[in-house]
Amino acid sequence: METINQNFIDDFTNVLVDFDATLAKVPKGGLDWVERKGEWSIRQVIHHVAEDCNVYAFIIERALAIPGSKVILGEFPGNKVWAESLGFGERPIDSALELMHAHRKYLAELVAFFPDRWENTVRFSDEEDKELATSSVKEMMIMLTEHMQEHAEMINNILRVNK
Repeated sequence: METINQNFIDDFTNVLVDFDATLAKVPKGGLDWVERKGEWSIRQVIHHVAEDCNVYAFIIERALAIPGSKVILGEFPGNKVWAESLGFGERPIDSALELMHAHRKYLAELVAFFPDRWENTVRFSDEEDKELATSSVKEMMIMLTEHMQEHAEMINNILRVNK
């Protein structure tokens, strides 16, 4: 495998190690802490990050298997409504954490198996068939890595405010 691809895969998997280290600092009873009133709690952030893994696994598979295929982002009500509808603020986190670990391992193995397909893309469209964006496997892997990093920092901020 090309070294650069392995570096991206390493970043993709290592960010979960960092995320776990951040979560290890959350005291018992701290999952419902927020940085500011009205913002997401640590519990909600965990479910949100797990959901991203869930959503993007299939999209990355599409890019690898059917380059250029269309992914329709229809009827997504937005993160706030989605989180409320799926109980991100109330549900236990154990299965969400397991899902993150399983998806990171699965996607890392999958993309490593196809190093020549990192530039394969999908086309994101809305329900009216308006094209919104095109994204490659590499870009999606980077986005998922950066997204988890951003949310680890968010959790660190919540911890600082609630000490």
